Amino acid sequence: MSKKQKEWSIRYLNTIQPVEVKWLAYPYIPIGKFVLLIGDPGIGKSTLAVNIAAALTAGRPILESESEPQTGSVIYLSAEDKAEDTLTPRFIAAGADCSKAAIIDCIGLNISEDLHIIDTAISDTKAKLICIDPLQGYIGSDADMTRAADMRRLIGGLSVIAEKYDCAILAIGHMNKSSGTKSLYRGLGSIDIAASARSIMLVERSEDEPDIRVIRHIKSSLAPEGDPLAFRIERNSSIRFLETYDYENEYADNFEDGKREWASNTIFSLLSSGPRPGADIQRICADAGISESTVNRAKKDLGIRSVRKPDGWDWTLIGQERQ
Repeated sequence: MSKKQKEWSIRYLNTIQPVEVKWLAYPYIPIGKFVLLIGDPGIGKSTLAVNIAAALTAGRPILESESEPQTGSVIYLSAEDKAEDTLTPRFIAAGADCSKAAIIDCIGLNISEDLHIIDTAISDTKAKLICIDPLQGYIGSDADMTRAADMRRLIGGLSVIAEKYDCAILAIGHMNKSSGTKSLYRGLGSIDIAASARSIMLVERSEDEPDIRVIRHIKSSLAPEGDPLAFRIERNSSIRFLETYDYENEYADNFEDGKREWASNTIFSLLSSGPRPGADIQRICADAGISESTVNRAKKDLGIRSVRKPDGWDWTLIGQERQ
């Protein structure tokens, strides 16, 4: 059976009219893009995501940003909380217009098999935001979060829908509780998840004041990274943002150490099946917001060898040889 040929054409950039990126909350949440909100279990990611969604339904500023407030519908997918006893009370406490907040009732809904359902739901509700809480809960049994090809396929499909409807997609990601480390990138699965996101926000608990949570903007592909945002979770699960908080000095060292550890884990994973071109690894890490100097330090930590090839340099773990 012959493979169907694809239609294609060439366009020169001088014939393409540039357009500005639109924002729900500059520079944290761009419209029509895939965004990650990550943090340890129990840190308050879901409460924060509900607050973001509720603000949109009520026409209030999102994340206290200076972006022009918008009003729109949202879809909230929650694999861990029931709508009756958790999700709806949280939206009410956050001051949402619940007539603009929807869920999708579908047992076993997952991105791998049901993109058409998500597409139709966004079309029907005219949603400007869809929250996937957590991303791990909607991957599907035929996909693996640690496999790059699977994640490129799934997140690529979500990104197409986001752009099609000018709908921001906010995916919540859990990180594991690895002992003895404060890595900022634990448990995200394949590097392609972080690389595909146009913006990544990390929620952490303050070391000095544990009741204070802080949002750090750790990746921003479309604008300069935003300032850290501090907030408290009130008893009714609403959120109160704090005007000033010295987060930079408290976490500056841990932030860089976390990037280096994440780079080490990622490089080891990429090379575990055999040598790969160093240029490819540098590019993949750069797409995830990791600097070249941090990658080189991680390479040294792992004892990676560079082997000259006709088309460039291969990186290889000790004991590996290209056949």
